Amino acid sequence: MLKLFHSPGACSLVPHIALEEAGAEFEAVRIVLAEGDHLKAEYLAINPHARVPALGTDQGTITENIAILNYIADRFGAAGSVPRGDALVAAKCNELLSWFASSVHISFAQVWRASRFTRDESAHQLLIDGGRENLAEHFAEIEGLAGQGWLAGDRFSAADSYALIFFRWGRRLGMGMEDYPRWAALNRRLLDQPSVQRVVEREELGIEMFQPAT
Repeated sequence: MLKLFHSPGACSLVPHIALEEAGAEFEAVRIVLAEGDHLKAEYLAINPHARVPALGTDQGTITENIAILNYIADRFGAAGSVPRGDALVAAKCNELLSWFASSVHISFAQVWRASRFTRDESAHQLLIDGGRENLAEHFAEIEGLAGQGWLAGDRFSAADSYALIFFRWGRRLGMGMEDYPRWAALNRRLLDQPSVQRVVEREELGIEMFQPAT
């Protein structure tokens, strides 16, 4: 059986939703980042990079969201992961996922974990401020994309799930998420999906954090 190593509310929500939507048989194993589970020897033996997600398979462990999501799509079908059947649509989804992972996610890391980028504490506030500026630009771009329906293809994909967790993180940072009504509407559509509802409940995440503050 597959094992998904995830932390509630982390980017591992994305493959968690993909596995659930695909109807895959898997075990969800909690690695609580806030409690340092990712730094314990047991988990480092699974993923030496000390990150989530990781997907344990009969043939070995896969790390990094994009690799895991394409594995899920190839093994179980495209539902909730990466589109298949149209090479261009699949490539555009992977393009968006790559931007999310390499740019948007990194801007969050600047704000939350400035020490990861430099040990010079005098530079931390500059990193945090720059991260917030970058996020505002990224969020405006996501808002524009959200006005086109699903972000990749004619049904929801991992790109939509990634945007969902970014919205929640934006709420946590007090980023004024009420400025992104199209993105909020995309989230509502995604939260109507039974698989998404099951995962959000399993991870014990408040649905209200996926919408603007009222």
